Amino acid sequence: MNAEDLPKGGLSDVERSDTVAAYTAACAFFGQQLNEVTEFEWTIETPCDEWDVRALVAHVVTGEALVTRLLSGGEMFESQADPSILGLNPMAAWRGTVLAAIESASADGVLDDLHPHALGDLPGGVIIGFRVTENLVHGWDLARACGSDVELPESLAERCLDFWLPLAGSDGLLKTRATPFGPSVMPPSGSSPGVRLLSLLGRTV
Repeated sequence: MNAEDLPKGGLSDVERSDTVAAYTAACAFFGQQLNEVTEFEWTIETPCDEWDVRALVAHVVTGEALVTRLLSGGEMFESQADPSILGLNPMAAWRGTVLAAIESASADGVLDDLHPHALGDLPGGVIIGFRVTENLVHGWDLARACGSDVELPESLAERCLDFWLPLAGSDGLLKTRATPFGPSVMPPSGSSPGVRLLSLLGRTV
């Protein structure tokens, strides 16, 4: 799998605005689930193999920090789920990081420009497409780990399906990225867009 298999840049003004709005909404969804985590739940196992709640949140926070770095002209770095990034106040760490990432994604030209990535040089809009998915699916992972059932926002789930379905058959794409997305499972008949997205990325609802 290489960058040639992924969507290209060249977004219209409306598409750029919609991309930033979707990213903002997906981050807000994750933040809502994070806000519900109690002090006793940070060491609970999550649907992501080998990650407890703290490691999962650290993974997402690190991903937003990477967005800011890449879209600001920095170099790619290995995205490790290091819980120390959260410090003593994980919610504050997440909030500051995600606000910086959204601001970076809103800058002129960055969604069309190419940026270094593990898959090769990618348009910023594609990188943000990855992050929309990450925030939705890991928000669901977080809620599930803490004993809550949440539904993914339908419009965002449909957007992610449109992003991923053309790539689902590409050899190894869902396994080349540093995320715990597992092999796709068959969703129940008549499933909502959210359930179809979760099934595509290896979650059993």
